[in-house]
Amino acid sequence: MPGPLHSTEIHVLAKATHAGDQLILTGFSPDDGLLTALLRLPRASAPAASPPPDLFDRLALTLEHGRGSPAGGPWFVREHRLLVRHAAIGRSYESLAAASRLARVITRNPGAQDTRTGIDALLTRAFAAFARPAARPELVFFKSLYVYARDEGLPLKEEWLPLLPPADRDLAAAALALPADAPEAPVPADLSRLTQNLASYLAAEHDLSVD
Repeated sequence: MPGPLHSTEIHVLAKATHAGDQLILTGFSPDDGLLTALLRLPRASAPAASPPPDLFDRLALTLEHGRGSPAGGPWFVREHRLLVRHAAIGRSYESLAAASRLARVITRNPGAQDTRTGIDALLTRAFAAFARPAARPELVFFKSLYVYARDEGLPLKEEWLPLLPPADRDLAAAALALPADAPEAPVPADLSRLTQNLASYLAAEHDLSVD
């Protein structure tokens, strides 16, 4: 018989169709960190209790292990409920690309157990910001990557920022202090350079994967 039920909430970071009528969801939970679960999609003729999950959704899930699966085996979604959907992200290529990039960062670097609550809060803020039409996607991503790495305990202020040329240090400080929709934020080319510099530092010095 199936194992005990487990309830949690996730941000959907990735999804993939499996066997035609199933969806493999990769999500981040404040309780469990990174998790993968299999959801059986309803038949086209059957009414759905909740819309099919989409990228960046916040979902409430009831999970169980399959019949005969060992503890720690794959999760199956027994029930799911949509809590928040950020449909506006998909209406902008730049927002979709930046939000997808952040999702990949967390998928590849799910963080330490004691930082899960902070990562969950970061994803909540970032996905909401990516969905705002006035927000600068490249600014949201740069700030999110910096905050993620800082909260994981990496010495960005002590190591990374001093490595930058003085003009770039001023740009980074300005970008980190501004809201995501600030018109006076650094131009995209400057943010791209800062982001690439930060990503290269994280990869070289801390083995953190940022594509």
